[in-house]
Amino acid sequence: MRINAIIVDDEADARKSLQLMIEQYFNDDIEIKAVVKSVKEAIKGINSYKPDLVFLDIEMPNENGFLLLEYYEDYDFEIIFTTAHQQYALRAIKSAALDYLLKPIKPDDLAKAIDQFKKRNRTLNKLKINTFINNLENDLEINKKVLFPTQSGYQVEKINNILYCKAEVNYSYIYTLNKNPYLITTTLKALEELLPENIFFRTHKSHLVNLNYIESFNRKEMAVIMENKVSVNVALRRVDELLRKLSN
Repeated sequence: MRINAIIVDDEADARKSLQLMIEQYFNDDIEIKAVVKSVKEAIKGINSYKPDLVFLDIEMPNENGFLLLEYYEDYDFEIIFTTAHQQYALRAIKSAALDYLLKPIKPDDLAKAIDQFKKRNRTLNKLKINTFINNLENDLEINKKVLFPTQSGYQVEKINNILYCKAEVNYSYIYTLNKNPYLITTTLKALEELLPENIFFRTHKSHLVNLNYIESFNRKEMAVIMENKVSVNVALRRVDELLRKLSN
């Protein structure tokens, strides 16, 4: 049985290239039912043709590809994401066990993705999609940079380089992966509001930690051990929420 498919991509060259590649190399396997350039057109195509497979571009200027998925409670079609953003997207896609094609798409990569589609059980569901989106959002957050005011000017820091922050009266110390700690003219409360709450957690009145770098939690000592082996206190009232965060 041939696979009914739809291609969704805002770039005309990308749409045409993928369509031609499928027709040239995989015509016996895939029948392209529609080639569309927007989420709005994709919804119409999916509702009309009931595809088995959707090739979905992630980054589109007016409508992110994920917007398409918000229109469906459950998915009776599989998705192969297409993306040009190798740095942050691939790790997120892999961790959610979804197929992807990195642009510019190569025939060998397309063949592997189609083969995976044929072999897998048709179990694509909203939980897997949400896992992917959550991972992608996290990756986008940790690769951002922040500008911290210091006594001599400003310090530019990647969010994911920050291990933890420590209060020092109306100032704070920033502890990083590869630099000595430095003092910034910002309170810990302001840092808590500035840094993404899905990544940083206030363990104690004096500490804000990067959840990605917690190595263990010592209940007896009421402290987390960071990857640099530093022990950071955890307030008793914060323990349950911390464990929930870590389990998620």
